[in-house]
Amino acid sequence: MVKTITILFVLLITSVVQAQALAVRTTETECTPIGCRQLIGIGACAYIGNIKDRSVYITAAHNLNNAKTVHIGYGGKWWGARVVHKEYQGSIDYAIVETANINGPKCFSLAERQPTHGVEAVAYGYSNGIYNLRSLRAKIQVNRGGRYFSKVVAKGDSGGPILVNGQVVGIIKGHDTQNTIYTDSVLIRRKVVSIYGRLPCCNCPPSVNPGPFPVLPIPDNGDQIAVLEVEIGKLKAEIDKLNKTQIPVWIIGADGEPVAKQAYPLGDPIKLRFKAVKQSEAK
Repeated sequence: MVKTITILFVLLITSVVQAQALAVRTTETECTPIGCRQLIGIGACAYIGNIKDRSVYITAAHNLNNAKTVHIGYGGKWWGARVVHKEYQGSIDYAIVETANINGPKCFSLAERQPTHGVEAVAYGYSNGIYNLRSLRAKIQVNRGGRYFSKVVAKGDSGGPILVNGQVVGIIKGHDTQNTIYTDSVLIRRKVVSIYGRLPCCNCPPSVNPGPFPVLPIPDNGDQIAVLEVEIGKLKAEIDKLNKTQIPVWIIGADGEPVAKQAYPLGDPIKLRFKAVKQSEAK
């Protein structure tokens, strides 16, 4: 009974945390002289509302670099996404992304101003895995270099929101040795308004019914399979060579001179028999 209650409690806490941010999943193709492979990237994003029949999100621009496909998801469901705008220069690192209207689990507004030094904040990201959103609580630090979140994030947290009083004050860019660097929400807010003419609506009803969940594209692994087949052929040839390899063993007489030679297949045990002889016979 205690175990059941514990499991239910963990599931409840997990569902609450996972409602705070969504995951970004990207794919890209990397090619070398011997073939191509597909790379999958994971980051986080914040849902900031709807514009007509679209849902709008903000994430880190570097999450989307070289991305062939972009999907937004939560709870095991994924939706194809379109990059509306991205900016990646110096300390600025953010992107605005759209999907069909999906009414995400948690909608955030963008803060109109930045918090002061020492204000408590919370950040969310997916550095613990795509189905295990984590949260970090720390303070906003302000110095001559700008504003920072006073805990260091990890790979997979990029693009996640930093919240103060339930509003997004920034999007995680990365970190230095001590603090997390983030992109200012005021800058992002201005760009969102310039693109759409207004801020997305968090509580407005959808203007259209959301379509079925799109199926993730099946990657074309033909090139990778061809490379693997070539490598498998090489391995088979090497194995055939090894199977035919014979290990020579010389039999040395009592006088130290070789008297016979035997060959054993590689991997087989070498069996040697020794015959005791009298010292007089050896002479």
